[in-house]
Amino acid sequence: MNGTIELTLPPEWAPKQSVVALSRGDTLTPEPINWLWPGWLAAGKMHILGGQAGTGKTTIALALAAALTTGGRWPDGNKAPIGDVVIWSGEDDPTDTLVPRLRAMGADMRRVHFVAGITENEKARSFDPASDMLALQAALQELPAARLLIVDPIVSAITGDSHKNSETRRGLQPLVDLAASLKCALLGITHFTKGTQGREPIDRITGSLAFAALARVVMVCAKETSTDDKTPRRLLMRAKSNIGADDGGFAYDQKWTPILGH
Repeated sequence: MNGTIELTLPPEWAPKQSVVALSRGDTLTPEPINWLWPGWLAAGKMHILGGQAGTGKTTIALALAAALTTGGRWPDGNKAPIGDVVIWSGEDDPTDTLVPRLRAMGADMRRVHFVAGITENEKARSFDPASDMLALQAALQELPAARLLIVDPIVSAITGDSHKNSETRRGLQPLVDLAASLKCALLGITHFTKGTQGREPIDRITGSLAFAALARVVMVCAKETSTDDKTPRRLLMRAKSNIGADDGGFAYDQKWTPILGH
């Protein structure tokens, strides 16, 4: 028998259509950058803190966290707002390393939250920053005062090859989106690649250039070469900023000393 048979597909089987949303320029209202630390830490933005091993990257991050939890002073003397800090570390144990340091820095430990793990199907496992962003977002939504998220090391957010731009961008985008949606500053800690002395600091960041490209501010820390007449200083400097000045920095030991004019 000749004829045409028409099949009616269930709605969920129907082809999905994607629609691009466009925003006309004259309907958008310009907004200023919401700085937690003017020129250095911006709410809702991604930041990178890089340096060689032993230069104090984690110590700097914890010092910033301590200032934020108490409304203390930033290195330039500006007063920090008060907020909560969330820390995930794949390298340092909170109980014997991070908590003692934070306490010594005077942090309000009631405002410090460590990502300890995740429960999935009633089973506990380690938190994976490369795949558990939705669960982390849900947890952070229960912390309305969260102002800073520290991820150490930031390369752990990449499931593929962290030396490939496309894979790095895909891996970092959920973190970037999370920070933007919660108006929380994201600070990713990373290392310098070995054998890159003499190159521009942002070119020394381990992995793809996408790490530095996606970050709105890149900070680097270093240790001066020892000399006979003085103790070598440790330095924190801006290597890049898309949203403010990109020079200046601080020497630090027990206190912060501005250098390079900013």
